[in-house]
Amino acid sequence: MPPPTDANSVKERTAVISLLTDGLQLIPSVIVAVLANSMTLYTDIMGDLNVLFTNFMLWLILRRMRRGMGVHYDYGTGKVENLVTVIGACVLILSLGYVVYTAVARLFSPVQLQTEATLLGALVMSFAAVLYGFLWFRNYRISQIHPSPIADLQWRVPMSNALISVALLLVLGAMVIFRRSAWSIYIDPVVSLIMSAFILCTFFGVIKTSFFDLLDRTLEERHQMTITRELAQFFEEYRHFHGVRSRRTGGRIFIEIFLEFDPQRSVGEIQAVAARLRQSIQEKIPHSAVSIALADGPPH
Repeated sequence: MPPPTDANSVKERTAVISLLTDGLQLIPSVIVAVLANSMTLYTDIMGDLNVLFTNFMLWLILRRMRRGMGVHYDYGTGKVENLVTVIGACVLILSLGYVVYTAVARLFSPVQLQTEATLLGALVMSFAAVLYGFLWFRNYRISQIHPSPIADLQWRVPMSNALISVALLLVLGAMVIFRRSAWSIYIDPVVSLIMSAFILCTFFGVIKTSFFDLLDRTLEERHQMTITRELAQFFEEYRHFHGVRSRRTGGRIFIEIFLEFDPQRSVGEIQAVAARLRQSIQEKIPHSAVSIALADGPPH
């Protein structure tokens, strides 16, 4: 596994690229949304503003980590990543409240959109789809090499933006094609509500994972079964098993196993057993750091 400093450097560079991309895309999006007076485009802007805020916060944290903030955290700064992820996603949910409220109001009082501004919006969405599509695949490859809540967020956000941009392109095209039909005035508010639901679903999983990690929830059952199997294989090497504690911090898993050994065994023998057990578990649970603690009873 690459050193954490290398991972943080890659994440920081990704955050800078995302910030520049968001700023480049946001300006024409705001202009077109105001000209078209489209709730669908306003919804997209709300998402873009939240993404810009989140990427800015991620960049600040990663920059502080590169300058030495990480030395004050024995388990790394993964909890900080989780916290920023939760805050960013919650801000997005709150900002969508206004959009949903206005979209529902327009179902009862529809507004006819201007054709020229709608076509201009379709052009902007075409550019956005290509731009965010590139970031989606680029950041996803990085997340496979350096997994963490930040890396996960950095590919999910452009994925959401790319899919939304494609959907908006189709919707704006439909508004122009069917503009003479009476029902076409409902396309904008209905699509805005669908987009809001999609964005909420996209970020729900991220909030759930990061929130539970902040509470130091125990490992998933599959990881617990892996530890149990390894302890069973080493059953004759120790006298008693007194428990296991674990925690997540960002993309890393910290596991502490409490074992009691025969007091007649030498320190060298105990260290050799602990080293083999530690290596075996770390090979089977990716991105884990295992500690074997000597104990004569359950941990307090």
